[in-house]
Amino acid sequence: MITTKTNKAMRSPTSDQRHFTGGATGVLVGVLVTAFLLAGSGLAAQDAAASTSEDDMFGSPETVTQSSNTSQEATGQSGFLKYDQVKVGGSLTSKFGFTSAWASAWDGSAQPFSPSSYYLAPDIEGKVTLVAKPSVDFGVNMDFRTSWPFSTTMTTTSGNATIPNITVWSLYSKFNWQDKVYFSAGKQPLAWGVSKGYFQPADDIFAVSATIDPTNTGAEREGPISLKTTVPLSVTNNLYIFAGLPTSSTGSTKVDPGDARLAIKGEYGFGNTELALAAYYAYNDHPRALIMATTGLGSWNLLGEGVVKYGSERYFLTNNGATGAKAADQFYFSGTAGGYYSDSDTRLTIMLQYMYNGEGQTGVTAKEAYQYYMTHSANIDRIKVGTHYAFASISDTNLFPAVCGADKLGASLIAITNLSDFSGYVMPSVTWKFFNYMSLQVGATFSVGQAGGEYITYGVGQTMNFANLPTTPGAALNLLLTVGTGNF
Repeated sequence: MITTKTNKAMRSPTSDQRHFTGGATGVLVGVLVTAFLLAGSGLAAQDAAASTSEDDMFGSPETVTQSSNTSQEATGQSGFLKYDQVKVGGSLTSKFGFTSAWASAWDGSAQPFSPSSYYLAPDIEGKVTLVAKPSVDFGVNMDFRTSWPFSTTMTTTSGNATIPNITVWSLYSKFNWQDKVYFSAGKQPLAWGVSKGYFQPADDIFAVSATIDPTNTGAEREGPISLKTTVPLSVTNNLYIFAGLPTSSTGSTKVDPGDARLAIKGEYGFGNTELALAAYYAYNDHPRALIMATTGLGSWNLLGEGVVKYGSERYFLTNNGATGAKAADQFYFSGTAGGYYSDSDTRLTIMLQYMYNGEGQTGVTAKEAYQYYMTHSANIDRIKVGTHYAFASISDTNLFPAVCGADKLGASLIAITNLSDFSGYVMPSVTWKFFNYMSLQVGATFSVGQAGGEYITYGVGQTMNFANLPTTPGAALNLLLTVGTGNF
């Protein structure tokens, strides 16, 4: 299936540590104070909620309004009930894909029945969530995940060791103080942005999972160890304070205090519009100020996020990608704007999104950037190569219901493009649902653009290979059988 959702190799966090002068710190302190005061007076956007299934079991403090002095039990804690026993939930994903890929599909060398690669791709994933609420003001969430292959063999000094592929995806508690201030502590998702599209610049700051699935952009992303504090200021206004540890770990249990990350967000809602101001600071990272907004316009939901960053971990390339240098004393702006349309009657969904990356490389191609990283692996960063990007998707899960039957035939079209070098992917698909627990999808992936473009260089149906970067557009045909997938 699609193997190039996001260049994960290029988005791994850098190992360099950045330190800032007192001037930069002073700027950020001013931003933090300003954001706090504006939040207190009622400026700011809705914090992204946790997954629906988790909220049903666990409760979401963001939806709790400030309680009155007359009845704490009746007002604030009515939605945060005590459980008599541990609740268990989860999901099972079971898919079997077959892909045929042509690395050079349009230069005349491709043979229809002789793909450059073809393979089966089983995708079996399991999630088990345990939720306990021994009291009305305290609860614990544990989320374990596994996927095929279910074990990994590692070579050690004493021989080969088999390691089970089981991940503690989240482990945190929720509690409150006098039903007025709400906390969640532990390893938890931190979705503090408003974008649920393919580009999520605000959530990128905290998210451990760097990649985003273009077929499921709203999926919850893994988060770090953190403490989240929610202070309801009124029915529609809230203040959030975040304290977190680094998203990556070298295996050591000791953390440099300079790597601890602090953030504050204030939100203000009126009508169907929400605004938010936020700020982020870590001594060994680059400070950021954020503004976010969401609103409704008919059947459309519109969103926008802007991030101002002081300094960059990027090695900006010069001389055709031969050398790189940092620019830590400049401000960089990045942001996204877009909207999505959803019609529950026709099952039609449309999403359009634009992304501006203020840290994009200029004067060099993506291929030249990747070749630089090949010889300077310590300088790899997680920033996108280009400056301008766009994402579009349209899907309908109920095509021709009078002929095919209700919710039997569906189709989708996804497009991702780097507008700076005009390379991109186009992914059409058609799905037939036999019944609730079995469906077959027929799809394709086409890359477009010129040699050196980001989505040409990365290739279709292959992983990053610095020594043999593709230079021509590719194509892949996919069959995906989904069987026995569901929630429990």
